[in-house]
Amino acid sequence: MSLGLVAASATLLCLTAARNWAQNNEMNVQFHGFQDTRGVTVLSPTVDLNGDVTERTSLRINYGVDAISAASDSCARCHRDGANSHRQEIGLSATRKYGAVKLTLGGAYSKENFYRATTGITSISRELANGNTTVAGGFTFSLNQPMLHPLPDYENQYQSGGFASVTQTLSRTTIAQVGYELGHIAGYQSNPYLRANVGGVLLPGQVPDARTRHTLSARVRQALPADTYLEADYRRYFDDWDITSNALNVGVSHHFGPALLLNVAYRRYDQTGAFFWAPEYTGVPQYYTADFRLEPFTSNNYLGRVEFAPRGGWWWLPEGTALTAQYERYQADNGFEAAVVSTGLRVPVNIHRR
Repeated sequence: MSLGLVAASATLLCLTAARNWAQNNEMNVQFHGFQDTRGVTVLSPTVDLNGDVTERTSLRINYGVDAISAASDSCARCHRDGANSHRQEIGLSATRKYGAVKLTLGGAYSKENFYRATTGITSISRELANGNTTVAGGFTFSLNQPMLHPLPDYENQYQSGGFASVTQTLSRTTIAQVGYELGHIAGYQSNPYLRANVGGVLLPGQVPDARTRHTLSARVRQALPADTYLEADYRRYFDDWDITSNALNVGVSHHFGPALLLNVAYRRYDQTGAFFWAPEYTGVPQYYTADFRLEPFTSNNYLGRVEFAPRGGWWWLPEGTALTAQYERYQADNGFEAAVVSTGLRVPVNIHRR
């Protein structure tokens, strides 16, 4: 993948979208920075293009790059202190409207030093009750292929999932949504880079080759007086590895005039460990792992975000251009901490036929 491919895709999108009707086209350019207590640094620029092709059809193209220093999931046999890595991802989706029905088809491909993934996506939604109710559902399938570095061999992992949701307008100021997701993973699921302590010997992890996941979610968006908005999300997760988790997110947004938006949010997360997880193992266990994502822990995440969108735009940039800056602080009781700094630029692209 290259930026040239993204530029060519963007040009094709612009040429295709030139029609007589008013367009709703937008380009988002964002830059993310990440650093945690392990000394891992991630720098991630992304480009996201959305554009109308016809009155009823729109396209979305996104491209992102991650530059990762001393990644934690690198091969411990070759890089005990971690290894620099990079990841590239490109996605394309098309949405078609048929009256009150909206159909989306798309896909994504990502590749990094020791991992690659190919994903197909489809979803459908329908508006009911004069647009006050929206029912949606979808299906995804991914082929994930971790590399058993330093060997050139790849393993296959097959991940499929479906979702259903209902979004309801409860009043002029309140919207709620409930949803359910079912996912299944088959094939290789061990982490080839981390080593578990089995009887004093560090061995590559060994986990079951099948996993079924369930997720229940509820969301509420509430408008308050004085250009203030409240958001609350709750998610309940459980799977057949005996991992259960709860995630609660609450946030408040306030407009300080038409040009400035401030958002603060808090997220609380807790989970149990997999049935086979242990700090170290004795005897000859069937399953063992050193994957920190399978251990029990509790975390807190604090977020602050500012968006500035001046009237009239900036210099040569059009009306509707917005600059965002975001800071997150993550803390978990397993000793992991991270600071995430993000900046972004949203640029609307209006295309009219001359």
